[in-house]
Amino acid sequence: MRNQELARLFEEIGLMSEFLGDNPFRVRAYYQAARTLYDLDTPIEEVAKGGKEALLALPGIGPDLAEKILEFLATGEMRKHRELAERVPKGVLAVMEVPGVGPKTARQLYDELGIDSLEKLKEALDRGDPLRLKGFGPKRAERIREGLGLVQVAGKRRPLGAVLSLARNLLAAIRDLPGVEKAELCGSARRYKDTVGDLDYLVASERSEEVVKAFVRLPQVKEVYAQGKERATVFLKNGLQVDLRVVPPESWGSGLQYLTGSKEHSIRLRSLAQEKGLKLSEYGVYRGEERLAGETEEGVYETLGLPFIPPALREDHGEIEAALEGRLPRLLELSQVKGDLQVHSTYSDGQNSLEELWQAAKSLGYQYLGVTDHSPAVRVAGGPSPEEALKRIEAIRRFNETHGPPHLLAGAEVDIRPDGSLDYPDWVLRELDLVLVSIHSNFKLSKAEQTKRILRALENPFVHVLAHPTARLIGRRASVEADWEAVFKKAKERGVAVEIDGYYDRMDLPDDLARMAYGMGLWISLSTDAHQAEHLRFMELAVGTAQRAWIGPERVLNVLPYPQLTAWLKGRRGL
Repeated sequence: MRNQELARLFEEIGLMSEFLGDNPFRVRAYYQAARTLYDLDTPIEEVAKGGKEALLALPGIGPDLAEKILEFLATGEMRKHRELAERVPKGVLAVMEVPGVGPKTARQLYDELGIDSLEKLKEALDRGDPLRLKGFGPKRAERIREGLGLVQVAGKRRPLGAVLSLARNLLAAIRDLPGVEKAELCGSARRYKDTVGDLDYLVASERSEEVVKAFVRLPQVKEVYAQGKERATVFLKNGLQVDLRVVPPESWGSGLQYLTGSKEHSIRLRSLAQEKGLKLSEYGVYRGEERLAGETEEGVYETLGLPFIPPALREDHGEIEAALEGRLPRLLELSQVKGDLQVHSTYSDGQNSLEELWQAAKSLGYQYLGVTDHSPAVRVAGGPSPEEALKRIEAIRRFNETHGPPHLLAGAEVDIRPDGSLDYPDWVLRELDLVLVSIHSNFKLSKAEQTKRILRALENPFVHVLAHPTARLIGRRASVEADWEAVFKKAKERGVAVEIDGYYDRMDLPDDLARMAYGMGLWISLSTDAHQAEHLRFMELAVGTAQRAWIGPERVLNVLPYPQLTAWLKGRRGL
């Protein structure tokens, strides 16, 4: 489905043509063609099968544009775009798209200051160069500076957990707008993808234009990038891009499906619809002019001959084949989680006492909480020495004697040293209820060395869980390199579980490795890696990652009631 790619080319032709001073009507035609293609639900390849006449039936597509579409579909290129790109520096195209600039201002900046990149634009703004130009005052320069910042930030993906609260607050604000009947957060956030580039919202309303106008006036909005009758794109004050789409109430389900699934999942569904002689769009499922479904997502999938596919699975990673064959997994649900198996207290680098953590866990209805303070190797965490660790274990057990459920597990997150040995001696490990082992140093060991390191750690008879196995920090540190198949095979042999750490900048194991581990028969441990009580909310992210990994409630430690969990932990040691 090349609609988006082709639309982008026409958009760029319009920008470059305007920069070069082309006829305004021709420029407008390119922008209109881009919008038509962005909005087109049917793959342009399918439309083009009807020849030039079929393309001419599309809004805003004349003979010249139709020829360009056919040229692109045949060759993967467009001569007009290539010719303009030879006359307009590539960096200038990026400058034109900064809110507050546009083609005419970009031309002025280029002609008079030689600005042909975002970097040069920033440097010129820092020096105050634009203030020397006609029509430029401090306010205009500041607006361009803000626009530049918005574009630079919006171009980066952010951890889902870092924006989820903001996203839900914005959702609440959208639901309160006049004319809104329903609203939902969609896109990669609804699929629990570990990072998001923007936020996508769907609204059901009979008064779309009124909703859009109210949306762009919300106090969270910093800059309106695009606005139409049924959609808008804005930048929030924190630089995050937000897209809004409004559909009629009877199209709510098809709109949800359209805005939630990955591009690849959506293409597969549209192909499936075409095989059945149907058309699928954000407005519904159609046979000719007859609308067969659209009010609910379940109805959309049912009309296509599929059971409902949960949002987290909609990545074209085999879910459509599984649905057709009746083997979709029964996914883990947040409501099934009975406790958190990695949190930190004031005994190391946590911010809360045992009492405070217990209260927080109780408010969530948990049966247990694994208090797993660091071993001393992580110096910044201030973990207790072996002797102090025994005192901490005793303190937790005394606490349990004077408190009812949830039960605090006396655990530890023990560092795996570079040679694979553990940071606590066995005489400490055997006293712990729960032993997590993890990597916090020497991240650049070779794949062979890192694998050997982890395998040796898993040989220790007191280890229960391999915690945040890849040691990644999203956007800051890459995963360690290891032979994960060998690691998971060893963990299975040794009866060691692997963790999905839901802390928002870890999300570790990532969904692909978690799926591999679960498929190899391993037990999964979920945690938030909480360092303060409010971090316990990140269990939702751990569960979301588990869902993306096709994990059901079977073989998830956190689903076990407290007696069964303790039996599993003791059984690991043959007790």
